[in-house]
Amino acid sequence: MLLAPVAVLALLPSALLGSGCSSTRAQAAKFTQEGDKAFAARGLRVGAANRDVQLVERAVLSDANGTAAVVVLKNRGTQALAGVPLALAVKDAHGKLLWRNDAPGLEPGLTHVALLAPGQTVTWVNDQVLTPPPPAPRPAALAAKAGAGAPAPPTAARLDIAVRQARLEGDPASGVTAVANAVNGSGVDQRDLVVAAVARRGGKLVAAGRAIVPLLRAHGHERFQVFFVGDPRGAELHFDAQPSTLGGAR
Repeated sequence: MLLAPVAVLALLPSALLGSGCSSTRAQAAKFTQEGDKAFAARGLRVGAANRDVQLVERAVLSDANGTAAVVVLKNRGTQALAGVPLALAVKDAHGKLLWRNDAPGLEPGLTHVALLAPGQTVTWVNDQVLTPPPPAPRPAALAAKAGAGAPAPPTAARLDIAVRQARLEGDPASGVTAVANAVNGSGVDQRDLVVAAVARRGGKLVAAGRAIVPLLRAHGHERFQVFFVGDPRGAELHFDAQPSTLGGAR
């Protein structure tokens, strides 16, 4: 059975054989080029700090479930900013670097703030902090730097994402989570919407997590669930969902 294809190939016109070789070489060159790009891929790089973006609060939380970084930012400028890069560095109590969010291939929600409107304060969470396990030193401090970002389209001001009907579920043994509804008050579908959640007890940050809503239809709502680092029981919950799809607002 294996001889039939070989016999057929032997009867093909030489022009087609040459064409096939050229195509194969082109594909090989393309794959090599793409492979080179993958090896040369760079992670997040933030140059000068954005003077219009104030870092109001920085914190790092750890428990048996992992480590989360929390940054509260405020846009003190007059321009709405989109895709603001945010570089993080987690350190131990002695200032030794444990982790950065500069690995290639991270999702945008772990490296950028989707939208910062003028005068707006936004809570942002990265719950994918990969620090060395015990007996390595515990995370103790978070350094952060916000970059330039890009001017947001004027229509971004019309976007409205709300979080409603939030409640805690579960128990200490299986894990306590927050369940809520994301509500899209605009006429623009939101894709890969990131919802940050923090819990404060007596004003102190005690838990943080985030959820991703794959698709939130225009004027629609979707249920989501947040898994926390830290214990949110008895604490005040706060959610922040910045629009991920800015164009076409109406």
